[in-house]
Amino acid sequence: MKSLDIGDVRELIAKADDKELSIDIYREVGFFIVRRVIPQSLIKEWQAEWKSFYEEKLANSRTIDPFNPVHVHEALPPVLADIHKCEELLDVMEVLYPDLALFMQRFVIKDRSSRTPVFVHNDFCYDYGWPEKTTVFIPLSVSNRDNGGISFYPGTHHFGYLGDAGEVNTEILDPDWPLICPSLQPGDIALCHTCTWHCSPPHAGGPDRVLVQATMQPSSDPSSTELLRGEWKAKYRLNTLPREKFFKRSRSTRLRELQAQVNRFEETACTDNKIHV
Repeated sequence: MKSLDIGDVRELIAKADDKELSIDIYREVGFFIVRRVIPQSLIKEWQAEWKSFYEEKLANSRTIDPFNPVHVHEALPPVLADIHKCEELLDVMEVLYPDLALFMQRFVIKDRSSRTPVFVHNDFCYDYGWPEKTTVFIPLSVSNRDNGGISFYPGTHHFGYLGDAGEVNTEILDPDWPLICPSLQPGDIALCHTCTWHCSPPHAGGPDRVLVQATMQPSSDPSSTELLRGEWKAKYRLNTLPREKFFKRSRSTRLRELQAQVNRFEETACTDNKIHV
């Protein structure tokens, strides 16, 4: 099988890490690290709020999705739920999208319930609306290779939508295609295009990795949920409709049906085994 070569994107990777966002570099590389964006006073406030929330709501038991254990499902306190409204963050993102809107915000963490790696994927196949979306990862802890830091395959956003969802096959890339795992400190942010392939290694040591994931986009996107800067440009607002109502039947609903059948079969088999023991 002929593999894909990274080409001249390789020469730009080192430039995708700076104190100021370069839109041109970001557009070519598919990710960009901006250093020391968030004031430390805000970081400390968020860290204290997270510590209290985690100890009270998550430490003993949190909702775990076996297919995505890093996702925090529990409702966040207002201080944490509104991190995407940080003015310093919006100042950076407004350069990219003058009419700026939110698609979604959530926490993705690697704690004792989610130490395993996250497979290589892009986000657009799990989203809706248009593919001009940028996810901002905002670390409340250090994020690096040791504690399962977010990692990027530069240039892969140029492939666009691949026609399905799941673990992408990195064997279509040249063996020397780089995988970049930046070392992030609280206060830094990492921008990632929705079509950029990314993943994370297992948590092998160090503190829990705590990231805020805020996906932003032009306000013309009908999937926008909140206007952050500028003016509304969307003709329609899909977020007023339940997402599960978009399809009468789909691959996702069929998979859920099949998984439910498997679960019932496994429960029956387990019961039968107990009866015959």
